Amino acid sequence: MMPRGIDEKLKEGIKALIRAETKCLGKADLDTWISLFTEDGYYWMPLEPEQTDPEKHDSLIYDNRALMEMRKFNLGNPLSPSMQHKVRSVRILSDLEINRQESPVDEITASASVIAVIHHRQQDYFAGTVTWQLAQTAKGLKIKSKRVDLLNADAPLDNIMIYI
Repeated sequence: MMPRGIDEKLKEGIKALIRAETKCLGKADLDTWISLFTEDGYYWMPLEPEQTDPEKHDSLIYDNRALMEMRKFNLGNPLSPSMQHKVRSVRILSDLEINRQESPVDEITASASVIAVIHHRQQDYFAGTVTWQLAQTAKGLKIKSKRVDLLNADAPLDNIMIYI
């Protein structure tokens, strides 16, 4: 089956969704960020780029909606020892590579990213590829999944305090 093209209106919608997601994470607005996902959406950070299924491999992070809500609660809780110092971050998006595949769900993928995080006077950089699978829903374009492949996922990492 030949993939359908992406018209300019859809392309702008995709870019707006990814920019909104990036902005939410930069401001640590996890309520709005979670609302950008489909109800069955998930966030995945695999240990190795060859991994194809988050349920068949160990992962750095694999959060469905319930786990996103739990992480949001923990990160926002003033009693959380790890959150005694505010996390600040900035994300730099490269040009998005957008592809559309006809499949059981009309799948749209977009890729990009570099992130800098400051926590308790320590600055960390996370570089890699972010791939979003998007879905058209009754509420508009939503994130079905977000996969973050860190360049150094197999190396010892400092604590990853926030979503990347």
